[in-house]
Amino acid sequence: MLINTRAANQNLTFGQALANKNDSQNSAFVLPFVQSISEDSIFAETFKTNSYIPQNMIELRENFGVLEKIKNAEQAPKILRFPLDEKGYLTATFNNAAGIPESFRIHGDTILGMMKDARVQLSSPEDLVGYFKTTYARLQEMMGEKLHSPTGFFTQEQLDSMPQAFVTRDGSFGGEVQKLYTQEDVANSIYEIRYGDGRRYYNDPKSYYGILQLEPKAHYIVPHKDSPNQSGWSSEKYLDENGNLSQGGLLAFAVQEGSMYVNQKPDFYTQSYYDIEEGKMTMEEYIRQYAKGDFLPKDEQWGHQENAKKNIAMASWIQDKGFNEKDLNEMDKKDFEKLQNSFIDLKYLSWRIQEREELSKRTNATFDVDEFILEFFADNLINPNLLDVPDLLFEEIEQKRQLEDEQYQPKKKEKESIIQKVNNVNAAIEKVEQFLKT
Repeated sequence: MLINTRAANQNLTFGQALANKNDSQNSAFVLPFVQSISEDSIFAETFKTNSYIPQNMIELRENFGVLEKIKNAEQAPKILRFPLDEKGYLTATFNNAAGIPESFRIHGDTILGMMKDARVQLSSPEDLVGYFKTTYARLQEMMGEKLHSPTGFFTQEQLDSMPQAFVTRDGSFGGEVQKLYTQEDVANSIYEIRYGDGRRYYNDPKSYYGILQLEPKAHYIVPHKDSPNQSGWSSEKYLDENGNLSQGGLLAFAVQEGSMYVNQKPDFYTQSYYDIEEGKMTMEEYIRQYAKGDFLPKDEQWGHQENAKKNIAMASWIQDKGFNEKDLNEMDKKDFEKLQNSFIDLKYLSWRIQEREELSKRTNATFDVDEFILEFFADNLINPNLLDVPDLLFEEIEQKRQLEDEQYQPKKKEKESIIQKVNNVNAAIEKVEQFLKT
């Protein structure tokens, strides 16, 4: 290996230079491959010493220990070309590249978790740097000085004082912030995850908006007890002995959450929600677009269309039963779920009746609907008591309305047969089909 000494302007072998080191106290040697090293190279930290280091040079004075550092840097474990320290944390080389303070220590397991997640596009150093740089800037924007702790860790009280989540105008992670959610907002909200698309919601799902998925997407930035995928960002790597979360842990969680929304595309549901609120879109226009599903990839559209039509028909059926938005908002969540399940069970029963009718026609067999329904219930395929839920709930609401207004006259509804209930569901489905054809 040749080493060039500018003082003597001569090439020496490493052995010769080492032998003459006592006479070379004022000589500055340049390792050939070091001359082109950039500041963000994985070797950048290797060349940090307490003494002055000329640019693109290494001063060899008391010994040649720098070569041992280079060897160690070459052999150190890395993730996406970024080195890890002995405890598995990314070193300052990564922090400098991502533009985040060195006190925000990120563990390698977080990166491995992101790389295993099919929803995350992470395959290059540029991807990794981009996620952390973008997320850190977003957190700074919303949290300011609260993002930094003198101790490097946050108590639960400090975490609770921060914005917990946010919604942007177009639903993307980097869009214009429309609303910040406080810890109180999160504690008082009905939290729901729809695993089909991984979207998070804070709006109360007990509404017509909720049934039609017309809700803004919330982006988590602070973990809490109900946070999903706790292991995905390796939370245990960021806690001190008192259970306090480190600065790096807070950033790691926000990055892991935000990176799930691949390409940071605008969200159709969030955009539509605000367009309707601002009068830029009608509910009818939304329903048509929602049912069609053009905002989704082609391979996802068919399944979405079937689910969307079901939701639209369900909303129509509930509305025909006499429930208004206020009724749904004030309804107990369990009762609301029973109301929805009643529709689903009736829809299933309708499908089974149609299936048996078609079979009977092909085989010229007689078909008794009432007898079939009794057999259906006997097989415990659905709970027949659930089918009475809509009427029972409506009776309770009518009684409440009368108590609130003495002049209000409750609506009297005749008890419907099972077949009538099935026909009502079919009518709601047919209404949707006709609407989408016009």
